[in-house]
Amino acid sequence: MKKNLYLIYIIAFILISLKFFDATFISPSLSNYVFILSIWITVFLSVPFWFSNRRTTFDIPIYMVFFSILFSILMAYFAWNQSFFHSIMETTQYLMWPFYFFLIGHNFKVKTIEKIVIGFGLLYAALYFFQYFNQGVVLFGRPLYGDEWTEDRGVIRIIFPGAGIFILAVFIALTKITTTKTLRWLWLLILCLGLVIPVMQVTRQFIVGISLVYLYHLVINVKPIYKVLLLAIFLISGTIIIKMEINSVKGLIEAGERDAELGKEYIRVLAAEYFLKDYAPNDLSKVFGSGAPYWGISAVGKFNERLADERGYYLSDVGIIAVYAMFGIIAVVGFVIIWIKSFTIRIPKSFAYAKYYIWYILFTSVTWYSVYHYHYIIATILALYLYQKGIDDQKRVELVKKILIKIKSKDKKQFDPTT
Repeated sequence: MKKNLYLIYIIAFILISLKFFDATFISPSLSNYVFILSIWITVFLSVPFWFSNRRTTFDIPIYMVFFSILFSILMAYFAWNQSFFHSIMETTQYLMWPFYFFLIGHNFKVKTIEKIVIGFGLLYAALYFFQYFNQGVVLFGRPLYGDEWTEDRGVIRIIFPGAGIFILAVFIALTKITTTKTLRWLWLLILCLGLVIPVMQVTRQFIVGISLVYLYHLVINVKPIYKVLLLAIFLISGTIIIKMEINSVKGLIEAGERDAELGKEYIRVLAAEYFLKDYAPNDLSKVFGSGAPYWGISAVGKFNERLADERGYYLSDVGIIAVYAMFGIIAVVGFVIIWIKSFTIRIPKSFAYAKYYIWYILFTSVTWYSVYHYHYIIATILALYLYQKGIDDQKRVELVKKILIKIKSKDKKQFDPTT
């Protein structure tokens, strides 16, 4: 009974942590207060498990990220004179990380978490298509410009909120298609959605990140004879799609060519240089960050709003550099440790999706807010929990192998006539 209540809480927390996919038909003040309250409740529910005897691979980097964000509340006050109330209101959205310890402490089954992620991934897809076919009204998220969905890169561009949970669901489907023989129709459906939806949203990081993971997974999981064939299929398919004169594809190519021509004058490059070198108001902020600005309200929030309006510099465009600017070097090191571990620590093939998601976050961390935004944090936490379960599973497999080797060696000695 208690376990079921916790599962209900997990599902509710994921939905709330995504702000109900930024539903516009829910009162913004109600949504924000429920969002903030649920995060702090989760933080306090997780406290008993923070320093328990159960140590995991990701404890230290998560501590580094979480406490850097928490400390940034003080930095915002000392560096920019932003009030504690404004800092808490703005910073809370980044404080979900202790949810990892809540999951570890209650030791939820892998299949249970996978089903929850798949469910939310399908919900994301359903809501996206519902919004797409009802373009006359903004039901979820926020248009790039103005108050209506407008044409950009050759299509009506709807960047649907909460993509992190969808991406993790897609990578779970990708892993399942090569490691299980059940529900293949479902995994194929999700894999198709994983290609179609990014193209419809015309987001380069989204498309390239998922495509690279698809290609990598298929290449390492097929026989050598098929590897060249797969690469050829991807290249030929890409060429055909480009030649088909599809509006969304043309828009992507034109945007890429335009940005490439700008070179060092590309707005994201300029923004990255500014937030890296000139944003911090003092030396202490260069180490511990300047805190999260309360957009358009506090003095630093208004300053950031002017940066965006007058110079086109957005923290959300510079990913991991935004983490440095707001939360300091220690938080960045925490993320780097997570990424290093994802490349160096082995897990069974059935858990590969957790690794893929972390790699996707790394790939998009330079030019997108996937590394720190609430649209992604909850999925990152779930991926880290599942990665840890994979590590535990790998350790059990290696332990069993060692025991079997010892048993075999003892049997050989026992029946060896020369001994």
